[in-house]
Amino acid sequence: MKASRGTLVWLAVGTIAVLWKFAIGVLMLQTGWEFASDRVVLVPFFYLVPAIAAYVLTIPVLLRIAKTAKSLRGTEGATVPVETRQGLATLKSALPPRLTAIGGILAWYASFVVPPVPPFGDEIVFYGLILLVAAGLLVLKQRYEQGKVAAGAAVPSLGKRVGRSFAHVGVVLALVAGAIFVWQSTSGLDERYNMGDHSGSGNHAAGGHGQGGKSIADLTGPKDGVPDKKIELTAQKATISLPSGAKLDAWTFNGTIPGPQIKVKQGELVEVTLTNKDVPTGVSAHWHGVDVPNAEDGVPGLTQDAVMPGDKHVYRFRAPDVGTYWYHSHQQSSEQVRKGLYGGFIVEPKDAPAESDVKDIQVLQHAFTTTENKVAYTNGDSDKLEKQTIPAGTKVRLRLTNTDSLIKRFAVVGVTYKVTAVDGQDINKPTDLKDTLLTLGGGGRYDVEFTMPSGPVRLAEKQRPEEGILFSPDGSGELKADFTVPEFDVTQYGSPMATEFNADSKFDVVEDRYLDNQAGFFDGGFNLLWSVNGHIFPDVPTLVVREGDLVKVKFINRSHLDHPMHLHGHHALVLARNGKKATGSPIWLDTVTVAPGETWEVAFKADNPGLWMDHCHNLDHAKIGMVLHLAYEGYSTPFEAGSATKNQPE
Repeated sequence: MKASRGTLVWLAVGTIAVLWKFAIGVLMLQTGWEFASDRVVLVPFFYLVPAIAAYVLTIPVLLRIAKTAKSLRGTEGATVPVETRQGLATLKSALPPRLTAIGGILAWYASFVVPPVPPFGDEIVFYGLILLVAAGLLVLKQRYEQGKVAAGAAVPSLGKRVGRSFAHVGVVLALVAGAIFVWQSTSGLDERYNMGDHSGSGNHAAGGHGQGGKSIADLTGPKDGVPDKKIELTAQKATISLPSGAKLDAWTFNGTIPGPQIKVKQGELVEVTLTNKDVPTGVSAHWHGVDVPNAEDGVPGLTQDAVMPGDKHVYRFRAPDVGTYWYHSHQQSSEQVRKGLYGGFIVEPKDAPAESDVKDIQVLQHAFTTTENKVAYTNGDSDKLEKQTIPAGTKVRLRLTNTDSLIKRFAVVGVTYKVTAVDGQDINKPTDLKDTLLTLGGGGRYDVEFTMPSGPVRLAEKQRPEEGILFSPDGSGELKADFTVPEFDVTQYGSPMATEFNADSKFDVVEDRYLDNQAGFFDGGFNLLWSVNGHIFPDVPTLVVREGDLVKVKFINRSHLDHPMHLHGHHALVLARNGKKATGSPIWLDTVTVAPGETWEVAFKADNPGLWMDHCHNLDHAKIGMVLHLAYEGYSTPFEAGSATKNQPE
């Protein structure tokens, strides 16, 4: 009787869990089919079907046993009849609750460890086989129990039942521990691996791109010719004192944070010599948003070897597009960018005058850890409220650049302004904005232009509202920022214009990318991992294209944080956001920031051959798995990454 009552209690608890899980699935379904398809199609199959069977078949038997036991209470020597006990031992009553428990474990695994993504064919086969094997084992066990009951076997003593329960728990724990050990030991990255050697997706997928074919090392910028601009960058350690008095043990370019601003004109031949003075883990220079030839992209282990202490590397390329960009090291970038290895990169029109009446300011928003283990935010090189004197009537261009991993929200108050470019690309016919919050994901940029009024203008960022920059004609004044205003929607801003392709074009390659988080091991460590289509690096399939292909990608963010997805070497045209077609100016992004619960559809033309990084620019996410690659068919890399090499790109 106690066993039947206990089982009823556990079924009641299970009922609450099942209803709760089902309610979550329904709520997620309201967000969109992409966000709940697995919760609706796949996961309920694990627990809902056997749970219903348990309610229909098992509970009536338990209630009968409990009722019989209650009627016999107080009768000396009376026991529940064998035929009543046999009702509980039959397969139809005993199997459903046990399969429900197993299904619950599988549902947890599919929800938190390896979230499945459509199509679900492989998952249905895999989990279905597990349930079939479990059902077979339970049938064998139950027939054994039925035989014992039929033979009139006595109920085991309390001590034996407790001992058997502990033995069962011990076996389960041993199996779980063994599975965790195998999981952890097989999660380590190889000491040497080629970042082109991953299974491919797309219409041209044909295995790895590590060896054979054309080498991307040959996809350089001009090797000959006198450069129009020669820049020397030296990576070195330095102790930096910020205006607030905070001190940083930093890694720098040329001893400053940020590194020197590089300003060139469109089409100029640029030569940058990078020297590593004393950064022990090696460095590189990646030109974020500048669509350089593949070999000049600055990714250790993919396009070059890291520049170790005492070594040099020369980059040569022509800057193709006017706009606001930045550069940073791509060797262990989650650490090196945070410690200061970054700087601004501006491409001006080739006919721009040497002297301009526009006040041009690049604001590189960044967060540092100080020597006192506190966080210091900077707007360029200042971590205090900076005051600048700008005469009334002066045209001002603010190049807002988020060099951090986390999203930033900027307010510009005291003036009407226009957003004239996004990620370095001009907006067609921008209109006036006011009382609007400008949201930038990691790596993203906005160009903001206004005419200086007679009163003060304030630029502030939501995380540090007391800092930022105050502009005024006389260097004085006071103005508070308002962060309660609506957010800027770049997909509905400006005026439409014709583009080479659009949402109605026929695409050669179409891919959905489900961005998610899951618990698991990566390179031997347990963490909350960030996955693409249920996989983490190096198991995320490479997107394989041919030169000239039109490629459409849909991002679906099912995780709980923003993901600024950055494709090297290309800009993508925004087609739609959250199912709503982009109707304003054509928006070309190199960093697409997808917030939780959002979908973005973008497209690009495969017109820059090579093997390219494609990763989340929350660099801590990239560090633990959110990295994939774009590969042009027929190209390979001669470089390797891994602990046994000098190259550790993330």
